[in-house]
Amino acid sequence: MVPHNPHTSDDADALLTRTHVPLSYQKQCVLDAAHRMRNGLLLYPAVWAVLMQADSYFSRHTSFAVVHGVALLLASVIRLFHHRGLKRAMEQDFHRAQRVFRALSLMYNAYWGTLCAIILIAPDAPTLRWLMLMCTVGITAGGTVIVAIDSVLPLLYPLCTLGPSVLVLLPRGEAADLAVAGLSAIFFAYSLGISRMVGREYWARQRSQAMLEQRARELETLSRTDALTRVPNRLGFQESLSVAWRDARRRQEPLSVAMVDLDYFKHINDSHGHPFGDLCLQAAAQGLRNTLRRPNDMVARYGGEEFVVLMPNTGHEGAMQLAQAMLEQIKQTYVMQDEHAAMLSCSIGVATWQPGFDETAQGLVQQADAALYQAKRNGRGQVRAFLPPEPEDTTEAPEPHNELGVAA
Repeated sequence: MVPHNPHTSDDADALLTRTHVPLSYQKQCVLDAAHRMRNGLLLYPAVWAVLMQADSYFSRHTSFAVVHGVALLLASVIRLFHHRGLKRAMEQDFHRAQRVFRALSLMYNAYWGTLCAIILIAPDAPTLRWLMLMCTVGITAGGTVIVAIDSVLPLLYPLCTLGPSVLVLLPRGEAADLAVAGLSAIFFAYSLGISRMVGREYWARQRSQAMLEQRARELETLSRTDALTRVPNRLGFQESLSVAWRDARRRQEPLSVAMVDLDYFKHINDSHGHPFGDLCLQAAAQGLRNTLRRPNDMVARYGGEEFVVLMPNTGHEGAMQLAQAMLEQIKQTYVMQDEHAAMLSCSIGVATWQPGFDETAQGLVQQADAALYQAKRNGRGQVRAFLPPEPEDTTEAPEPHNELGVAA
């Protein structure tokens, strides 16, 4: 059974709407929108250059065509450079970077919309007027789909591109102008509907991805968690030990490990049954976990009735104090179910190393296990630190000599 985390599923459920989503997904949305826009940034100056050839407009209004063509090109280049540094800017201040991104996008399209409005009221470019309007409608259609994943741009984007044209055509009062203004309004409403549909599909994919990632994290956690006691299992401990060992070696810090074994646990199982023994294991794991005070310390089930405690940046004295506190905590643990009851006890072995390059983390665990063996051999219910065995004296006793110094 996968342990429930009340916060993880909330992140996936929040993706149902675009008004409240985790910050990581907001950042990804901005990056995705920028990536979608990138290929179309140079479209504007290219389309402008082609349009200026209609009705010989370029030859009659060269300065106007060149100035605005260069301005569109420079704006495109500026936005390309901005998109390139967007990820770094979001890491520094996401909300400011998001506002700048949106502002540049809307200003650029408002500029194009203004150029379209100017061309539409030009008296000497009948063909260019309709070509310009057709291109603006096409740009609006494509752009609205591109920015649909954002929560603000889909609403303002069509206003920036089509709004200036509507504003200059309505006061003219001519039938053709009114028709163009009305069609622009209809197309604006249609584009909003399309953007909502595209946006919902995007966030549905994001939500599905978030749920898949969450399920993967839950399965990974499950593979490293003991199903009975809900503490890390042996695999989870080995991975944490490897990380703590590397950190201790890099920082030149001590690292301590304690092996904890419940005393007479086989007798508890034989006398009260395995279900009651499972309750004792759960109570012991909870008691050991409650004794730890630092977030980096961890208790794991090593196997059977044996637990292991990892204590990064903890010297010998600190490890012995914590081991003694764990011993007292277990001694105060009373387990009762129906007619079964038991007062728990444990033995603890402690080992502390300053990790070096010629040592291994497994050696530290072996020393803690050896200390546990000493605690159990000396009567159980106690804490013992690892003490290397004293070397045997292999020196031969000298032969006795007489008064003359001759061997007897």
